[in-house]
Amino acid sequence: MAKKHAVIIGGGIIGASCAYYLAKSGLSVTLMDKGGLCTEASKASQGHLFLWELPPVNVILARESKKLYMQLIDELDVDLEFRPTGSMSIAETPESLVSLAQTCEQLQAIGVDCEVLDRATVLRREPNLSTHITGGASFPEDAQLNPLIVTIGLVEGARKWGATIRLNTEVIGIQIDNSQTIKAVETNNGTIQTDYVVNAAGAWSGMIADMANLHLPVMPRKGILMVLDQVPQDVMNCKIIMASGYLDSLKSGNKTAVAANIQQTRGGNVLLGSSRAFAGFDKVVNPEVISEMARRCLRFFPCLKGMQVIRSWAGLRPYSPDMIPIISDTKVKGFYVASGHEGVGITMAPITGLLISQLINNQTPLLPLEPLSINRFDPEISA
Repeated sequence: MAKKHAVIIGGGIIGASCAYYLAKSGLSVTLMDKGGLCTEASKASQGHLFLWELPPVNVILARESKKLYMQLIDELDVDLEFRPTGSMSIAETPESLVSLAQTCEQLQAIGVDCEVLDRATVLRREPNLSTHITGGASFPEDAQLNPLIVTIGLVEGARKWGATIRLNTEVIGIQIDNSQTIKAVETNNGTIQTDYVVNAAGAWSGMIADMANLHLPVMPRKGILMVLDQVPQDVMNCKIIMASGYLDSLKSGNKTAVAANIQQTRGGNVLLGSSRAFAGFDKVVNPEVISEMARRCLRFFPCLKGMQVIRSWAGLRPYSPDMIPIISDTKVKGFYVASGHEGVGITMAPITGLLISQLINNQTPLLPLEPLSINRFDPEISA
């Protein structure tokens, strides 16, 4: 009996994870991307495993995903550059410290390890921080890895399980029969007959859904980052520092939101972020946004002044209206969605791939799928 076949659209870390877990489950898998591997949002990531972004469903997904990363460290044939760094969120004002403490209280109620810190404790843990801060919070479960290496590792792992990788292959149409069942994927390099399609096209996943006559409310949300030259590891004792305003930037509307997010990689480079803006598919690096990001980061880490900026770049996060990813089947039989992760795609990649595999293979999912369903947006249209 021939194996069932799945086409995965999108060569970022989400698509790579879906390919890995589906190929490992025994399906015939084709992973395709209109360009190369890890060339869009995954490439533009800081590589932060962010385990405390509310609402609670996101926290649950992140924690389960980290467990899977611990397995992937042993399963994949590459060094993922995983580091259990933890992170700190810093408050500048008494009001922001109260808000941060309230967030910690919510997180502790659902089992997240976190601690509110007074000013003296924060400065003792991170001596290079500016002394104007009022306090902060620590999140010891957070970690770092290299998203490019993880994506390549997952793809190579999928290939070992028999997956086919087709790059520079753009989807131009999706064939659906009269019973609303997937039949084939049309590309610029020919038509591929398939039983399943997984839409993991990130910021472009709404366009792919349109080809299947589905409404998927995923929009591109632009973010800009900078990378500095290598500096000694003792510049940052804590490798991930965020201003408390970072959480507010997640909820920003149409305005460009900028917040301080400072991270040091295993290689010593310092990554400065971050920004969020709805700008369509524009990836221009705006000088005024770069300047504001640098100003805010220097406000917290004055010792960064004078360090060499190697480059800056923009990526497009796949934003869903409620800030919860969409991991779901649809009314089109055989068409699945793995998108809408916004800024936590790196964090949630393994659990997304596993849940998609369990969905397609009719297995009991590791986590409840109702909160992740496309139906939550428009049951009449979506499913």
